[in-house]
Amino acid sequence: MAATMIGGAFLSATVQTLVEKLASTEFLDYIKNTKLNVSLLRQLKTTLLTLQVVLDDAEEKQINNPAVKLWLDDLKDAIIDAEDLLNEISYDSLRCKVENTQAQNKTNQVWNFLSSPFNSFYREINSQMKIMCENLQLFANHKDVLGLQTKSARVSHGTPSSSVFNESVMVGRKDDKETIMNMLLSQRNTIHNNIGVVAILGMGGLGKTTLAQLVYNDKEVQQHFDMKAWVCVSEDFDIMRVTKSLLESVTSTTSESNNLDVLRVELKKISREKRFLFVLDDLWNDNCNDWDELVSPFINGKPGSMVIITTRQQKVTKMAHMFAVHNLEPLSNEDCWSLLSNYALGSDEFHHSTNTALEEIGRKIARRCGGLPIAAKTLGGLLPSKVDITKWTSIFSILNSSIWNLRNDNILPALHLSYQYLPSHLKRCFAYCSIFPKDCPLDRKQLVLLWMAEGFLDCSQGGKKLEELGDDCFVELLSRSLIQQLSDDDRGEKFVMHDLVNDLATFVSGKSCCRLECGDIPENVRHFSYNQEYFDIFMKFEKLHNCKCLRSFLCICSTTWRNDYLSFKVIDDFLPSQKRLRVLSLSGYQNITKLPDSIGNLVQLRYLDISFTNIESLPDTICNLYNLQTLNLSNYWSLTELPIHIGNLVNLRHLDISGTNINELPVEIGGLENLQTLTCFLVGKHHVGLSIKELSKFSNLQGKLTIKNVDNVVDAKEAHDASLKSKEKIEELELIWGKQSEESHKVKVVLDMLQPAINLKSLNICLYGGTSFPSWLGNSSFSNMVSLRITNCEYCVTLPPIGQLPSLKDLEICGMEMLETIGLEFYYVQIEEGSNSSFQPFPSLEYIKFDNIPNWNKWLPFEGIQFAFPQLRAMKLRNCPKLKGHLPSHLPCIEEIEIEGCVHLLETEPTLHWLSSIKKN
Repeated sequence: MAATMIGGAFLSATVQTLVEKLASTEFLDYIKNTKLNVSLLRQLKTTLLTLQVVLDDAEEKQINNPAVKLWLDDLKDAIIDAEDLLNEISYDSLRCKVENTQAQNKTNQVWNFLSSPFNSFYREINSQMKIMCENLQLFANHKDVLGLQTKSARVSHGTPSSSVFNESVMVGRKDDKETIMNMLLSQRNTIHNNIGVVAILGMGGLGKTTLAQLVYNDKEVQQHFDMKAWVCVSEDFDIMRVTKSLLESVTSTTSESNNLDVLRVELKKISREKRFLFVLDDLWNDNCNDWDELVSPFINGKPGSMVIITTRQQKVTKMAHMFAVHNLEPLSNEDCWSLLSNYALGSDEFHHSTNTALEEIGRKIARRCGGLPIAAKTLGGLLPSKVDITKWTSIFSILNSSIWNLRNDNILPALHLSYQYLPSHLKRCFAYCSIFPKDCPLDRKQLVLLWMAEGFLDCSQGGKKLEELGDDCFVELLSRSLIQQLSDDDRGEKFVMHDLVNDLATFVSGKSCCRLECGDIPENVRHFSYNQEYFDIFMKFEKLHNCKCLRSFLCICSTTWRNDYLSFKVIDDFLPSQKRLRVLSLSGYQNITKLPDSIGNLVQLRYLDISFTNIESLPDTICNLYNLQTLNLSNYWSLTELPIHIGNLVNLRHLDISGTNINELPVEIGGLENLQTLTCFLVGKHHVGLSIKELSKFSNLQGKLTIKNVDNVVDAKEAHDASLKSKEKIEELELIWGKQSEESHKVKVVLDMLQPAINLKSLNICLYGGTSFPSWLGNSSFSNMVSLRITNCEYCVTLPPIGQLPSLKDLEICGMEMLETIGLEFYYVQIEEGSNSSFQPFPSLEYIKFDNIPNWNKWLPFEGIQFAFPQLRAMKLRNCPKLKGHLPSHLPCIEEIEIEGCVHLLETEPTLHWLSSIKKN
């Protein structure tokens, strides 16, 4: 394997986190009031700092020095053990805070946390810390024996690219070449009306450089441009080197000058005289100022000049100027096979071969390339040139485990460079992704919560919430092509890792992350996942019986139907023994009807997912999990209540109780002011339960919020005090009344006071008892709203001006018993005569549904210069027996109209000559 260097590997991030914790004011204030040995804590901090400065050198030397690798592997375990010990201390600090608060509430006296039951705890911690400090000191002493030194983080350079190219083995890039050629020769992609920039974007090993070489050497390109230059920029961005290389390339002479200004003046002069094509290959730097400085000599070059950049970072393409971006996709399996067979046997020799068994194995190997040309070329070169099916089968067997087992010199460096260039905290986030199987969709929000639970996020960036930091990490991995969005995901929520990138994550995570299906499980595994099956018996997990360091126990479900079975021995015996667990997911096990009280002993737990189970109630001991950040109880059909003392979960940030039968929230939930997610809020009745104004305490709520029992709000001021209008990060809001009120005016005032922030994307109003809607509903300021549902609002006689919502795509109106006419008020608010003559209602609406509106008899058309519903694709009319007349007559995008239970409407037969068929029932 080529010599590489992981600058600031993810172990450094762990050490840095520990050092920061030991130096934090909160930690220091706590230990002052305990019997913990302060000198041992100081010694631990000093030793960690001593080790931290040699980690970069150790990461480099481990590649060729087995002794260093062994030292580093053992050190990783020791440092994680130190982290676990500090976590125990941190939990005790939380315990003291919670119990002091409880004591003050009850007796107005401070609880003495130095009482005898806890003196033994401090003695045990001091004993463990003494052993740990001695152990880490041995590592510090041994670093000198191994010759480890303090080094600045750096990344070694791979072989620089050049414009030289062998076109005879180019496969599958004809269309890509034509696209780039059109960009270059059309002269449309220019900036400042002079030069244009075309970016070729894609993950490592995808063939960006090869494609650029193919275009660069094309005869038509050579004739079009007066001069050309190729520079491999790489991750070490040096403006002097790049400028000098460009100048030397176009002048075909060696420059002796090292004066940047002199070089720039000369390059500027030449670029104004001739139309040029510059290729900046392998660009990593995304600093706009550096880019502007680099291109300043030739930015005003001769019109028609072009620059091609190749990069694996999306951020590079979004620098100061708007680039034309070509996203390079993986090769097809057929193209991979063609490329692989070329390198393995030579095209002529193979095509004369009649060995179909060899071809079958070869095609299987090609599929493992995942569309990466560099993998196809490298594996083709590794395969025996003779027709030897035994050796080909042997290589395929190795690949079935991991492509990295081949220890080749090409694939690993090509993809590994993307990992090397990550900041240390991102390395941990990336490596953790290896616990997800190949082709497993990655849920963006879930992954952020898992990273947060594992403590991977860099909290030194002040002012940002953990969730924001996690999302920044996700976007960074996405930008670097280490994560890719699924092509069929319109909402931007589902992503996936390329198979070979998943292999890379598995490779760099080492023994810390393991999937059950991947074979042996080391005793010191930290993060564990497995594929969920219909019957998960105790013996399935026998490989874990000797593992005492687990931090993650994650079941991966590949089906939407969740009806699986997990051995009770796993729940009652094995899991409670894993005291270091931070992440626990038991989602989908329908046989689970209760959790053991011992769940409360898993005090390091940060993430608990027990959704889609049949648990009827949670044990009170769950309130001991003071570190818990995420509690997912969704689709928990049997659950009717939450523990009374849920307020003890002082770190809880995400509580999902959607799809449960909980009918009242405990009063203490009002103390969970860190909540970011509270999927359902149940309004109490007559001072029993929570008042709706308690919502004002949750200033950080985001995502989806359902408010049930709105009919219990009798005071409009309390509705106002809920401050929904200030909760700008809530994207989906449901307002559900428990019963219809006869006091329609009061109900309308309450709804008026519940006006949400204008950032809202989705709104559902159900069982509202007013006769009309407040003025904010339908206001065009709600420019982000894409979905609106008004259901079972039986007393309403008129609809709000929904046609004014500029982004609305999905509209459902159901169960409006008193509604008789839909008129102009449905389209807009008319201020004065003729004021809306050019207005176009429902400019973005794609789907509309009317259902169960028994007295609706008239739908007045919109009368204006422009037609309503210009984007409508589907319309459903059901159970509107009195409706007569015609549907809107001009629907240019309509694809489907479904009419059911609308007898009079069908009798009048609407004029729909622009639609080939209508579904009628």
